Amino acid sequence: MSTVPEHSRQDFDADKTLQIDNVLAPHVHWSEIEETKHFVQFYETDDFLIDSLSGYISTGLSRGDACIVLATDSHRQGLEERLGARGFDLASLDGQYIFLDAAETLSHLMVDGSPDASYFTGVVGNTIERVAHGKRPIRIFGELVSLLCVDGNRTAAIRLEELWNELRHKQPFSLFCAYWMPSFNGQAYREQFREICKQHAHVIPSESYTALHDVDERLRAISLLQQQAISLRELEKREDAFISMASHELRTPVTSLKGFTQILQRRLKHQADPQSLFFLERMNAQLNRLTNLISDLLDVSKIEAGILELHQANVDCDELVRETVEAVQANCATHRLDIEGKTEAQVYADRDRLEQVLMNLLTNAIKYSPEADSILIRLRKVQGQVEVAIQDFGIGIPEEHQERVFERFYQVSGPEQNTYPGLGIGLYIARTLIERHGGCLWLKSRQGAGSTFYFTLPIHM
Repeated sequence: MSTVPEHSRQDFDADKTLQIDNVLAPHVHWSEIEETKHFVQFYETDDFLIDSLSGYISTGLSRGDACIVLATDSHRQGLEERLGARGFDLASLDGQYIFLDAAETLSHLMVDGSPDASYFTGVVGNTIERVAHGKRPIRIFGELVSLLCVDGNRTAAIRLEELWNELRHKQPFSLFCAYWMPSFNGQAYREQFREICKQHAHVIPSESYTALHDVDERLRAISLLQQQAISLRELEKREDAFISMASHELRTPVTSLKGFTQILQRRLKHQADPQSLFFLERMNAQLNRLTNLISDLLDVSKIEAGILELHQANVDCDELVRETVEAVQANCATHRLDIEGKTEAQVYADRDRLEQVLMNLLTNAIKYSPEADSILIRLRKVQGQVEVAIQDFGIGIPEEHQERVFERFYQVSGPEQNTYPGLGIGLYIARTLIERHGGCLWLKSRQGAGSTFYFTLPIHM
């Protein structure tokens, strides 16, 4: 068993060369971790993990933070023994110290081998809300992701990390994740390891780092982690900055062009020039399309920056769906849009944003079912939620792409799908908006037999 002497913390503070950007030495002063940071600890032995975890939790308890621990029972025992040795009476900290069994909690979140966003919000999100009395800081330790990796389901672990990050936009908290390092052995898992590192603000290397006594060796070890955890994050930040800047810069000239086009349309109406009017109508339609693309790019930049605002009020679900369907139908001569059922319920939501989601799903359904002539919209109430389903009878989505279509800038590749232009951000925005409202968006599809997109929202009593 590998243990680290107490003086290693002092050595770390004295030797600032051992900290490069957001890669930290194996032991840090937990009081210096920012309240809303999401960081990851890699470990090889339980002692090393429990040493870090006990420092993290004891610092939080001393400061009056609410501490939630989602761990295996063996790690719980080791943690609570160390906390007891430090003088904490956990029985007297009811409401401040919460333990959830990691394996049992994980079993409540998984659907078809992947964590479900609505279940995650219901189980983990509700637990966080219960302990956040008086807006006190919250510290969370979670090794659900590690259990998924040990089972070989690294894709689900990455998705769970994304759900954690999305939840942090709604309720700030500090999150400490842990992974057993041997579960990443092998070249095949290098990209998944990099993706997991990218999901975190700080990466703390495993205890093998402490065996490197030469400063140059330590720097090389950290540099390797830095390449894996930072380079992609920095590239992504630059991409986000470019998208935001380009979107703002494009909006002004496009608005001007649209204004001039409308002026010309009004003037030509009096000159009886139908051909010129036809061309101007085509120009105006393309400008509308470009305006929508720019708005979507701005939404993506706001989502990534965590500044997307919602203006919520009571919304009649049936009325919103009916009005949105009527607006789409008015501009669609190729498909009949039929509504079945009703919810007779209200949701607490941003009406404009929900209309944006519906517009996206409806226009996608029309676009990807060119040989069909109808779209079916079904409404119902289920388990305290409204459910909206939009079914097309088009080309469908291959199974291996069905979860990835919700990723930012992801497009399904194939001879049929490549005929449909787009940036691959509409479904990413739609899912984010639904999840920000406390709901869930998913799909069922079979290649060649169409797709059905579902979303649920909590009923507002």
